[in-house]
Amino acid sequence: MIAVLLLVFGLTPDYIFPVSADIPVVPNFDPQKTVGKWHPIGMASKLPELTEYEQKISPMDHIVEVTDGDMKLTANYMSDGVCKEATAMLKHTDKPGVFKFTDGEVHVIDVDFEKYIMLYVKKSSHEALFLSARGPDVEDDIKEKFKKLVLEQSFPEANIKYFNAEQCTPTAA
Repeated sequence: MIAVLLLVFGLTPDYIFPVSADIPVVPNFDPQKTVGKWHPIGMASKLPELTEYEQKISPMDHIVEVTDGDMKLTANYMSDGVCKEATAMLKHTDKPGVFKFTDGEVHVIDVDFEKYIMLYVKKSSHEALFLSARGPDVEDDIKEKFKKLVLEQSFPEANIKYFNAEQCTPTAA
């Protein structure tokens, strides 16, 4: 579901980062249906290159849990050859499908809870679109749908990146 990149986020007050009205959101979004394992498939950023941190963690599978409408994201990722765990909370807002984190917001733009989810993420420093799936790959028509969304949101087509999901398990400390 949600690319592991989101794991670095928490909450931000509405007066600092208001919910954008022009970004589409899935009507009647049910976060409970996102519970479980998701595989990152791709992303598109307004920046030409991923940050070093995004390069490390974006291709890692992640687990979604939901409590009181908030989504807890947990991912294992490799850092300097060591498997580590990262978690973050996406706090629900009064608008279904829109969540807040420390430096921005997430909009659930499109979802088939059994197959894929497409997200728009806006931080103060940049914007990105993400495609995640229940399995390690998606059908070509879903990738085309993602590409169409990328172009509709004025992201450069050249900035679409696809991942090969990686997995690791952290050792107990």
